Amino acid sequence: MARTHAMHRRAVVAFSGSIMVAAVFAWLPLQAAAADLRQGSDVTVGPGETVNDDIYAGAGTVSISGTVNGSVIAGGGTITVSGTITRDLILGGGTINVTGHVGGSIIAAGGNITVNGPIAQDLVVTGGTIDVGSGATIGRDLVVAGGSATVSAPIARRVQMSAGSLTLRNRVGGDVRGRVDHLKLDGAQVAGNLDYTSNNSVEQVNGAHVAGTITRHTPTDRGGDAGNGFLGWLRGLIGIFALGLLLIFLLPGLSSRAIDTERAQPWASLGIGAGILVITPIVALIVFVIGILIGGWWLGLLLIPLWILALAIGYAISGFLLGRLIFARLGWGGYHDAFALLGGLFVLTIVGLIPVVGWLISLVAVLLGAGALALVVTRRAWMRPAVG
Repeated sequence: MARTHAMHRRAVVAFSGSIMVAAVFAWLPLQAAAADLRQGSDVTVGPGETVNDDIYAGAGTVSISGTVNGSVIAGGGTITVSGTITRDLILGGGTINVTGHVGGSIIAAGGNITVNGPIAQDLVVTGGTIDVGSGATIGRDLVVAGGSATVSAPIARRVQMSAGSLTLRNRVGGDVRGRVDHLKLDGAQVAGNLDYTSNNSVEQVNGAHVAGTITRHTPTDRGGDAGNGFLGWLRGLIGIFALGLLLIFLLPGLSSRAIDTERAQPWASLGIGAGILVITPIVALIVFVIGILIGGWWLGLLLIPLWILALAIGYAISGFLLGRLIFARLGWGGYHDAFALLGGLFVLTIVGLIPVVGWLISLVAVLLGAGALALVVTRRAWMRPAVG
């Protein structure tokens, strides 16, 4: 049973990672229109090739064995990086293999991930099976989430973990913290503290040593914790579902146009949604300060709940779209929109429970939906005829 659960978790993490990187891949061209965009069945940067720009690649197979003086953001079935990347490497795919030199950080999500090259900064990785070989070095922190992970590389600073099983086999310059089912220190030398939550004690073999304190937090009353977690998840699902129902019943035309816009213009929706997320609180603060001086300070306070409402509606819109896409894929027809809304939100909230990846996917869903809603409302305002 435990093995089946672990396999299911690895599959969900891999699938979720692909969704996350696809969403990020859709957004990034807005920020760097001059970047080198490559797509197709096969994207290759050959051994003798040098690219003096950021690369955004989407393909079945991505292979980079040359030099990229910039960042690489890639999504695909199989991704191999054996060349030199001077800045960051952001990857999402089924199988990922990195043996080249990375001058920045690596952020990777996939099914099977292998890293065996030097990393100047952080390694942030989530996947079903993760193997960081002894040929790798991590210049700063390791953040790992997934089913099974083995790290044989030295880590200059800290380790933050949320994994089924994690094995550390080299030096860690700082603390090791997080939640893990099974933690094994196989010759690892931890310079800081070990602070972890698990039902199993850490296994220390081959001279493993922790210089600081070792603190294990045992989950108490697992049934109660699981029950509270389930109730919290259920309340959240019911609340956002109720908001979505109000939208599709009271404003069916608006909700339909919003999901059509989100599907047709994901880049624009995501960019506008990011603007809403960041700019609205700043505007609210400015309005509040000016309002104190000249009157109308309450308008600044009013913007905050409206901002939160817009983001919540954005999440519901993304769930509605996801539900329709799922039902269409299954060949189901003749259903009420409420069922599509519920199905999509159910999937989104389940995926949102995955550590690290889940909140990123939820954030993308919020931004996509909020941006699409803003596009629809703005267009209606522009198309409204002037009063004679």
